[in-house]
Amino acid sequence: MKTGKSLTRFFYLLMGALFLPVFFCVVFIGNHMDYNEDNKLNALLPNYVFVVIALIGFGCICLLAWAVRKIRVTHKVDLTADGLLILLFILLYFVNVRIAREIAFKFPWDIKAVTTSAESVARGTPLGYFTYFSMYTNNIPILYILKEIYIKAGEIANYPYIDEFLWIQVNCALISIGGFFSCLTVKKLTQKLMPAFVAFFLYLALAGMTPWKIAPYTDTYGIVFPVMCIYFYVCYREQKKPVLKCLWAALAMVSGMAGGFIKPSIYIVVMAVLAAELAGWLAGDWKRWRYILAEIGLAAALFFAKGACMDYLIKDVGLDFNPEIAASWQNYFYMGLNEEKTGSYYAEDVAMYGEFQYSGEERKEAALERAIGRMEERGFWGNLYFWLRKMVMVFNDGTFGWQCEVWIDAHYPSNLASNDGFMELSRNIFWPSSRYAGRFNAFCQLAWVFCLLGISGICFCRKKQGEKYTILVVGFLGIFCYQMLFEARARYLLVFLPLLIVISICGMWQYVDRIHAWMEKRTAEKAKNKQEEEEALGLTMERNGENGRNQENAPQRVHQDKGGERA
Repeated sequence: MKTGKSLTRFFYLLMGALFLPVFFCVVFIGNHMDYNEDNKLNALLPNYVFVVIALIGFGCICLLAWAVRKIRVTHKVDLTADGLLILLFILLYFVNVRIAREIAFKFPWDIKAVTTSAESVARGTPLGYFTYFSMYTNNIPILYILKEIYIKAGEIANYPYIDEFLWIQVNCALISIGGFFSCLTVKKLTQKLMPAFVAFFLYLALAGMTPWKIAPYTDTYGIVFPVMCIYFYVCYREQKKPVLKCLWAALAMVSGMAGGFIKPSIYIVVMAVLAAELAGWLAGDWKRWRYILAEIGLAAALFFAKGACMDYLIKDVGLDFNPEIAASWQNYFYMGLNEEKTGSYYAEDVAMYGEFQYSGEERKEAALERAIGRMEERGFWGNLYFWLRKMVMVFNDGTFGWQCEVWIDAHYPSNLASNDGFMELSRNIFWPSSRYAGRFNAFCQLAWVFCLLGISGICFCRKKQGEKYTILVVGFLGIFCYQMLFEARARYLLVFLPLLIVISICGMWQYVDRIHAWMEKRTAEKAKNKQEEEEALGLTMERNGENGRNQENAPQRVHQDKGGERA
C-alpha cells in the first residue's frame, strides 16, 4: 500500500519538476528562448500579458463557480446538460463545415503525399514502389482511410461538393466528437456541471475553431482516441458491476490501440492507463490484478493484430514495401536531439537513410550510436538545457504550428466557397500570413496560456483526490516525455488537445476548490465572530438591563434600610 502511494506521489512530483520550469519559461521568456527560429509564433503580445488576462478570466470563473455552488445537480439536470452539449457540438460541426468551405486549400509535405496517393489508389492506380510509405509506415493507415472515404464520396448520390471535401467533413465531425468526450470526462471527474461548460468554451477556442480541420491527416483523424481512452478508463474505475467494468476496460484498450494504429504516439495513453492501474494495485486494490492482466492481454493481442492488418493495407493499396528503410524509434530519437532545429524535423538527419538503404539493422545501430554521441557531447547539464529549450518550443505555440508549418500548396475549385464577404473575412482570419493573422495568433495564444495555467494545477492536487487524477498526470507525463525524447514540434500536441483540455480544467478546479475552501473558512470565521459579537452584545444588554433594574430598586432598598434603622 505504501509503495503504491509513493509511486502516485512520485508521478505528481515528476510532473511538477518537468512541466513547471517549462511553463515558467513559456510565460516569462517565450520567443526569447534559444530555439529554432522557424517555430516561433508572432502573437502581438508577450506571454506574461496573456497570463495576466488569463488570471483575470480565472478569477471570474472562480467567482461564478462560488455563486452557483449551492445549485443541486439532479439526474435530470445532468441528462439535460449532456443533451445541451450534444446540440452545441452538432452546431459546431455545421459551423466548421461552413468555415472549411470558405478557407479550404491543399497542403504541402506529408499531407500532400498522403492525399494525392489516396486519390490515386481510389481511382485504381496501385502505389507500386513508393519510398515515402516504406520509410514512414505510420502513414499507411491514414492513406487507406482517406482512400476509402474518397470512394465513399463518389458513391453518395448528389454529393454537393468535390469528393475530397468529405475528408474535411470527417475532420469536422471528429473534432466535435473529441470535444464532446472532453466535456464528459471533465464532468465525470469533477462531478460538476460548470467545469464541463468551461471545458466546452476552452475547447471551442483551441480545437473547435482551429483551421487544422481542413488538413486530412493523422493529427485530426486521431484526435478522438486519447480522450475516449481516458473517458472509458474513468468509467471503468467508477463502475462496480464486474460485467460493465470489463466492458469499460475493454473499450479503453480498444480506443487507445485504435488511435495508436492511426498515429503511433497515441499508444502513450494506453501505457498511461496500464501505469495508473499498476499504481492503484500497489496502493492496496489487490482485486484489480484480474483486470490488469486482461487489459495487458487485450492490448498485446491488438498490437500483434496490427501486423496482420498492416499486411492487408499494404496489399490493398498496392505498395511494393521495402522493410529495410522503415523508420524506427532510433531514427526519431536521433532526430529529436539535433541542435540545428532544436529536435524538430531536420533534413540532414534523414540523409542517413541513403547511407544504410540496404540494412535497416545497421541504420538503427548507427542512429542510436549517433544519438548517444550527441548526448555525450552536450553533457548532463547541456542535455537538460537542450530539453528545456525544446519543450518551450513545443509548448509556446497556441496555434500548434499553423503559422509556422503551413502554406498554400494548391486551391480547391472556386465554386466550393461562397465567394462573398464571409469568405473574405474567414480567409483574412484563418489563412496563414493573412490580414488578421496576428490577432488570430493572439487569441489562440491567450486561450493556450489559459490552458497551460490550468494544467499546472494538477501538480498541486489534494491528497484525497490524488488517485482519481493519477491517470491524467501519467497521461501528461507520457505526452511530455514523448515530445522531449523524440522528434518534436507544436503540431504533435494537436492530437492530444481534447485530453490536455481535460487536464487543464481538472487542474484549474484544484485551484478553484482551494480558493473556495479558503472563502468558506473566511465566511465561517466571520459568521462565528458575528455570532460571538451578538452573544456578547446580548449579554451586555442583559447586564445593562439588570443594572438598570438594580438602580431603580436601589432607592427603595435604601428607604427600607433607613426605615429599619428608625424602627
